[in-house]
Amino acid sequence: MELWEYAEVLIRWSWVIILVTALCVAGALALIKLQAPRYTSAVEITVVPARLELELSQTVINLLRNHVSSIKSEGMARRVAERLGLWDVAPAVLQRKIDAEANEPDFKIVIEVTDQDPVFAQRVAQETAQLFVEDVQAFALRQDPLDRLTATMLNGGAQAAGQTWPRKKLLLFLGAGGGMMLGLLLALFMEWNRVELVQSPEHVEAWMQLPVLGSIPAVHPSARARGSEVAKVAEPGE
Repeated sequence: MELWEYAEVLIRWSWVIILVTALCVAGALALIKLQAPRYTSAVEITVVPARLELELSQTVINLLRNHVSSIKSEGMARRVAERLGLWDVAPAVLQRKIDAEANEPDFKIVIEVTDQDPVFAQRVAQETAQLFVEDVQAFALRQDPLDRLTATMLNGGAQAAGQTWPRKKLLLFLGAGGGMMLGLLLALFMEWNRVELVQSPEHVEAWMQLPVLGSIPAVHPSARARGSEVAKVAEPGE
């Protein structure tokens, strides 16, 4: 197909593309409305050695990974629940709300807590960070002063929780983009299955590799009806 033929297809089936896109966007809006919002509070913690030497820095990087595993453990969740008096929250449930990631080049650990209650998420994030800092400080007291680590919460501790789900802009973009692609594919499928497969002499020549010597023009139904009436009038003996 030539480029202009694709343009004709798009114009002919534009209502299909628009309708499918509108339905997909409506589905994305419905999903946004049905999803319970979730909020995430984050806190950054620096973990730096007493002296910046290459060998000690590599040790700190390895320790950061161990610290992340400790923060995400059920034991940490149990301690947080006990510190906050969350007797009705199972440690395994609280554990799934706590996440941590190591930023090794900057000697940082980022703790994130996600929950449907933004205040609860910030409280848990703050308490988790506080327990981690206390653990690092307690461990440092048993080490040589030159080998100690210092853990410090940045920006005053856990930040106010912000909504992280549903991501409205992303879902609307996916709904609109997916709807347009689905509508385009459906339009091409409907065009392929049209009855009028041969629409021009050029199509016949392209498909049969033979020149077109002549063609019979299509007769409009109204013209055919008028022709029948004229034939009846012209019949002899009437």
